[in-house]
Amino acid sequence: MNDLNRVKPIRTVAVIGAGVMGAGIAVQAANGGAEVLLLDIPPAGVAADAPAEQRNAIASGALARMLKAGPSGALMDASVAKRIRVGNTEDDLALLREADWIVEVVVERLDVKQDLYRRIAEVRAPDAIVSSNTSTIPLATLVEGIPQGLREHFVVTHFFNPPRYMRLLELVTSAETRPEVPERVQAFIDRCMGKTVIRCNDRPGFIANRLGVYWMQVALQEAIAQGLSVEDADAVMQVCGFPKTGIFGLWDLVGIDLMPEVTASLSRLLPADDPFQTYAGPVPVIEQMVRNGWYGRKGRVLQGFYRQRLDSDGRKLREVLDLNRLEYRAPQRSTLASAQLKPGQLGELVGCDDAGGRYAWRVLARVLDYASRLVPDVAAEIDSVDAAMRLGYNWRWGPFELMDRIGVAAFTDRLSAEGAEHSEFLQQAAGQPCYQDNQQLDHLGRYQRRTTVDGVIDWQQVVQRPAVRSFSRSVLRELDRDTWCLEFNSKVNALSNQLLDEIESALAEAIAADKALILYSDSGIFAAGADLKEFLAMTAEDGAIDRYICRGQALFASIRKAPVPVVAAVAGKALGGGLELIFHCHRIQAHAEAYLGLVETSVGIVPGWGGCRELLARCSERLGPEQVVEQAFTLLAGARVSGSALEARQLGILRELDGISMNRDRLLSDAVEQARRLRDTAERTDIDSPPALRAATPAITAEVGSYQQQLEQRLLKLLNQAAQPGWFDRFGDLERQCNLELLQNPASLHRMQALLETGRPLRN
Repeated sequence: MNDLNRVKPIRTVAVIGAGVMGAGIAVQAANGGAEVLLLDIPPAGVAADAPAEQRNAIASGALARMLKAGPSGALMDASVAKRIRVGNTEDDLALLREADWIVEVVVERLDVKQDLYRRIAEVRAPDAIVSSNTSTIPLATLVEGIPQGLREHFVVTHFFNPPRYMRLLELVTSAETRPEVPERVQAFIDRCMGKTVIRCNDRPGFIANRLGVYWMQVALQEAIAQGLSVEDADAVMQVCGFPKTGIFGLWDLVGIDLMPEVTASLSRLLPADDPFQTYAGPVPVIEQMVRNGWYGRKGRVLQGFYRQRLDSDGRKLREVLDLNRLEYRAPQRSTLASAQLKPGQLGELVGCDDAGGRYAWRVLARVLDYASRLVPDVAAEIDSVDAAMRLGYNWRWGPFELMDRIGVAAFTDRLSAEGAEHSEFLQQAAGQPCYQDNQQLDHLGRYQRRTTVDGVIDWQQVVQRPAVRSFSRSVLRELDRDTWCLEFNSKVNALSNQLLDEIESALAEAIAADKALILYSDSGIFAAGADLKEFLAMTAEDGAIDRYICRGQALFASIRKAPVPVVAAVAGKALGGGLELIFHCHRIQAHAEAYLGLVETSVGIVPGWGGCRELLARCSERLGPEQVVEQAFTLLAGARVSGSALEARQLGILRELDGISMNRDRLLSDAVEQARRLRDTAERTDIDSPPALRAATPAITAEVGSYQQQLEQRLLKLLNQAAQPGWFDRFGDLERQCNLELLQNPASLHRMQALLETGRPLRN
């Protein structure tokens, strides 16, 4: 893909259609920095001369709902809404002349879409890109009879719902599409909207829905045919590496009433002899559930194959549908031997002689064979198919990766034994693995290099190379000749004494070798703070907590003073001590979906490794000295965790100098670029000691006499020390002393014990 700087950038986006998907696309474009126009039709019955707020009610209502949902919804931060302008398609279509990219997300009716395209053609800028979000109408059909200039600038950009969180974008072009058009739109969608863009051919359902809908029908119908329970089928599908919902849980999530419509739509577009048609017919269980109004996780009843209800005591009960009687009962853990296997043990699974093993083979044989028949018709490369299923349907492995786990030869031999005819792809493969030595098999049985994207570090390639050094809870790896990466690889990356030792050793080695150091975790948790079990044990040892706090402070200070660049590449959660750690790096490069917070008060203490001091200094940069103490108190007392990296910047947790990567795939390469700039400029731009801040007296609303009240009072006293001259340099001692005092109260330990035992914070 061409770099964003080598093609004309997209800066203004117009979205027509303010439904759930259209509004979500508009907001994600604004999250990525674009100026956005969101249009929809005027509400029915509103006069042409009515005020604009009435005419624009559909689009403005969609934006209002997004704002109400907060940072866990579509908007990464409320400030993003300022970049979104609303209007309607009757009064404001002329505004489209300002747009670099116009996205159509209206009803799936060809006549409605084509009428809209003709109107767009009259007002759009000559080089403006126009795209449709459709997944059911072929591109070639969409542009029939449309002006040539628009046809040359037309593509399909198929997002998945919700557009903020789903990483897949299927991009479809035609022979008429000008070559710079997909380059421009792909550059923006990749870097600014954070999507992995997969090029598809103009075929029904493209990649993900074509195969994903087929899998959902096969897995459901075969479970019913084989007499499996909902729990057994879902457990076996999880062993295959399919989503944690299992197949029935996924039907509930998608919508039990919606799936038959999607299936029927694809069926109408596909040839009569396509294997999809075998499973495209009505399913009696589904028909009865729809008649009952059991639509899954939506609608009035909120029940499907699973449901939750309240018992007579008001407690939540989870129940599951008995597929034979269509009545709900208590769920039962699967006792099938096949369901006890670990995800990915596919050879063992399909060889297991029980109902689950036979079911797994029935599903995998059909789905993987079908995937092999889609290459090269739907996509030229098997890697594109695998990526689409991982990102669009949350499969742990794509179909060709699954085939390799079974063994291509074993898979085809068993198909032959059952009398099945092999696809052209499987015939040409002749039993060879789908992937080998970073190459992928093509439809002619030849190995080709796997596609790489400019500026993206392939983590799987990194981990295949010999490590610089392996520790027990982390691995030191080489990214390039100037940069090393310390990967945290335990479950939650708690900052135990062991991990602190490993960070210290890795830093010393990087300094000795003159290598920039990236701190990173490929899991959903960058670092989750102190190891609570270890911390509780230290409270029983005289002086151990004091030494532990001093140890962390000294290590973090050495990171800040390191003569080589140290950059934190943060994806997922960085909480408590994990956030304190990255505060001391020279830069933070955060994925947009990073969730950051100093949550120590939830376990009865305050940040002790410089977190209070660093938060005060960072908030001072953003807010000035007047509001800092109150802002820091609010964040710390409430154990506030940001809903995104954008919100973290607004809260003062991230600095303007820290980077945000919209695309998760680019996080590491962006962090390496940060380190390269730091080395080239020899400039750290460390946080300077701010001047004395203004003391604050925010209201403490905790229950009188509670430990929370005592904790907040002590926290506020600590923070107000920043009103004294020279506070910054001595704040570490103040944090340490504050914690030692708090730990004298058994109520603080009760919070830690409760979190370990229940997984929920205790507010005592």
